[in-house]
Order: sequence, then structure tokens, then C-alpha cells
Amino acid sequence: MLVLGLVSSSGCGTLPQPYRPPGGLYGSTGGRTFYVSAHGDDGADGMSPGSAWRTLHQADRVRYRPGDRLLLEGGARFEGSLRLDRGEANRPRQPVIVGSYGRGRATVVPSRGPAVEVVDTAGVEVRDLIVRGGSAEALQDGGISFYNDSASPKRPAHIVVSEVDVSGFRHGVQVGGERRGFRDVRVTHSVLHGNRDAGLITYRLAPAEDGAEQSYAHANVVVDHVEAHDNTGDPHSNDRNTGSGIVLGSVDGGAIRNSVAHDNGSRSSAVAEEGPEGLWGHDARKLVIEHNVSYRNHSNSEADGDGIGLDLGTSDSVIQYNLSYENDGAGFLLYSSDTERPSARNVMRFNVSSHDARKLDAYGGFYIGGYVRDARILHNTVVTAAQGSLRTPAVVITAGPRSVSFWNNQFVTDGTPLVAAAGPLSGVAFQGNQYHAPNAPHAVEWQGSFYSSPGDWWEETGQESVAGTTVGIDDDPCFAGGPAVRSLPAVRALVPACRTARPAAVDLRARFGVDPGPVDVLGHRLGRRPVPGAVQPQADAGASGEG
Repeated sequence: MLVLGLVSSSGCGTLPQPYRPPGGLYGSTGGRTFYVSAHGDDGADGMSPGSAWRTLHQADRVRYRPGDRLLLEGGARFEGSLRLDRGEANRPRQPVIVGSYGRGRATVVPSRGPAVEVVDTAGVEVRDLIVRGGSAEALQDGGISFYNDSASPKRPAHIVVSEVDVSGFRHGVQVGGERRGFRDVRVTHSVLHGNRDAGLITYRLAPAEDGAEQSYAHANVVVDHVEAHDNTGDPHSNDRNTGSGIVLGSVDGGAIRNSVAHDNGSRSSAVAEEGPEGLWGHDARKLVIEHNVSYRNHSNSEADGDGIGLDLGTSDSVIQYNLSYENDGAGFLLYSSDTERPSARNVMRFNVSSHDARKLDAYGGFYIGGYVRDARILHNTVVTAAQGSLRTPAVVITAGPRSVSFWNNQFVTDGTPLVAAAGPLSGVAFQGNQYHAPNAPHAVEWQGSFYSSPGDWWEETGQESVAGTTVGIDDDPCFAGGPAVRSLPAVRALVPACRTARPAAVDLRARFGVDPGPVDVLGHRLGRRPVPGAVQPQADAGASGEG
């Protein structure tokens, strides 16, 4: 079984137990170690706890060589900041480390700008710190910031941010570049909260160069065990999105794993044409977003507020094994607004959307729109319900997508539409999906026509047909469809509970040469005859040899 070790979704912001590398406090790096203490003396040499400096101003005067460490007294508060520039650090195997010593974590409060700023260099690790902003100056920058505007075509390598708690800035952690950014970036076991525009963001300033490899600023970026919550958004930012949890932009190869995004975007602009999302990527390729939970994310405009998404210009990427619930917008989004930067060859599989689109029913549990090409959406479970006058569909498709396959999903509503799709739609196919919408006046809204049942839709349009055989299922899956599922372990409630509701899914390998993957959303192995949806009956999985 896959280990789903998630950051707490309680919203309390408690840091997980920090990871300690072997070989001492931070491992052996072979460099100098400098100490800063609230009881230190800037006239001392700073080379031991007993001869520590007193201020960050003194520590910032050092030119840090590969392998050096700067350690701040745990439990103490330090005003000021640290900046590393070109010519410092920059050796991945001997990183410069900034962290804490003693008991607890040191707190850094910059008077202006970032608490830790790294420019045109890498080989840097920032660990075990509490970083607090809150001033007007802090809201203009990131709490921990990496930026590269070097003209060199080579990306500086090795950035680690781990076991930090950052709040009160424009971005909690930001990693950016003019054209080239960084390679081998890790942000792990951290809490990023109470920032304005985002908890974590990677970005590129120069406009993307269509189709060119150099369009991606960063390479190999991994976010793991990060909680991003209550990053509010800027009510005055009308021309851009603000208030997201984690955003990976301009990334060539990366992942968001085992992380939680919740209650973001509460103060985002009411008139912005684009809104925030909990976890998302844009202008990127080869991203994997997996084993995450995203919930109660907001938008104050008519756009977004989504749980998890692949947005403009993101291709060859996968969203899998995630839970989204009670977001204002879509649970899961696949979208691109630019014909020159389509989103292509993406896969969304074994995810659960539970009671999403609580404010914006135009988005639905799943939303597919714009210049989306060659997408595969398989073995997901979507449960939606009416919210007052809102009639939230399980799936919303707007005009533009081409060659999008929906295979072996479950779509369940309490009487709201199952599918709402506007045309034209080219090559959009539903095959092997299970539908249930009791008492729905219109089960499907398809390119201007309304169908009272899934069967009427199939007969009229040819959907849910493989080689002349109807493969769609209109049947109650017999699982509890009441309150939203609010944790990954709780998605067990969405396993089909009666045998008649367990029809075999379409064999994707035999029919389409597609491997659906080895396990379901809970890590149970797929049986010999899997059923539609993200959660597979365990008895069937056991019959196939699950240990």
C-alpha cells in the first residue's frame, strides 16, 4: 500500500516533526559554522555558541563559502535579514545551510524585504526557522526568496527549504527567474500561511517562448509535506490571480506531493478575471500532483476558487490520488485560455471530488475548458450536491477541448446535472462511466440539448459506446452521498456498497492500450476486474493478490 503521510488538515499550522539528516546537526559539509544568539556579541568571532554574534546584521557581512553554516539560537527572535549573492555558496554537494541550533526554532523578522534572500546562486538550504512579516514592506516580497537574473544558460542547482513556518509576506516562499531559474528545488515539511498572494510560488518574469525548451525557468522542483493555508489574496489586484496555496509556474519536471491547501483566497479581488486555486501548475510540463488534499479554497470573483488544477500551457502532466472538497470552484480543473499555449497530453486519474463548486456552479466537480488537447480522465469519483439555488454538475465542459477521454469514472449528484457541456466539442468521448442522478429534471445538458436520463443522451449522441456496445452504467453505486468526504482515509465511504452497483469497468488495456495504473486512490491494488471510480472494493483487490 502507498503511504499517504499527509500534513495535518486541521488548519492549526503545526509543523511536522522535522527531518534530520544523518551525521550531526545538518550532516557534514566541511565548512565553517557561525552562530547568532540573543545574548551574543557582534565583537566576538561567532564561531561557537559561547562566542556567538548578536545580530543578523553582523552575520550578513560574511561571504559564505560552500559548506558553511549559519545557525540562529532556537527560541530567540532576530530582526534583520540575510542575503547571499553571486560568488557565494553555489556548490550543490556542499550547500550553505541557514538554520537553528539549540531548543526550538529561531524566529526571523526582517525590517524590509525577505528574511532570507538568495540571488544568482544556489547550493543553499534554509531549515528550521520561523519567518514573520506583516509590514507594508514585507507584503511586497517573499519571506524566503530565490531569484536568478544571470545571463548564464545554466541553472544554479540545489535549493532546499525545509521545516519552516512563514507568514505575513506577499509570498511565503518564492523561487523566480528572469529567464533561467533554478534546478533541483525542494520545499518540504513546512507551513506557509497568512501570506497575501500565495503560500509558495515558482515563476518566470520574461514572457514564455512558445514551444521552446528555454521557456521553462526551473527544472526538477518538488514540494512535499507542505501545508498552505489562509493565504488570503489581495482585494486590490484586479488584473491577476492572488490567494493561492501552492503554484508551480514555468517548471520542467516537478511534483506536489503529500500536501494540504485550504482556506486560501478569502480576500481575493471581486472583479479579477482569474482567481486563486489551492494547488496548481501553469506553463509547465511533466508535473505530478499526487496524494494531496485541497479544501475550502475561495474566490471572491466569478473565476476559479478551485481545489487542484493544471492551467495555461501545462502538458504531459498527471493529477492522481488526490481529494478535493468544499471549494468555491471546481474540484479539479484542466484549462488553457491561449491557443498558442494549449494544455496537452495530461492525465487525471483516481481522484475524488466531494461537494465542490459550492459557490460557482459553472465550474462543477470537474471542469475542462479552453485549449485542452489529448487528455485522459479516468477512474475518478465525483459527488456533487445542490447548494441553495446552485445546481452543481459533476462535470462541466466549455467550448474548445479536443480529444478528451472520460473512462471508468463515477458521477453522482443529488438531482443536479451529471454533465453540462457546451460546444463545439471535438473528440470528447465518455466510455465506461457510472452515473446516478436521482430526481434530476435534466440529467445531461449537452451542446444546447437537454436529456432526462443518461440513456437518452447515449442513444442520441453515441456517447458511452465501444464497438457498437453500450458501456455506460446508469445505476446507484450505493455509497453514502451525504456530507462531504473530508480526509483521504474517509474516501472508503465511496466504495460501491452493493454488488449490483459493481459492474466491471471497461478494460482500458485491451480496448485502448492504456494502463490505468496499479492502485486506487487508497493504494489498494486494482483487481482483475476493476469497477468504475477512484475507490475499489477491497475484497476484489484482495482477490488479485493485494498484501
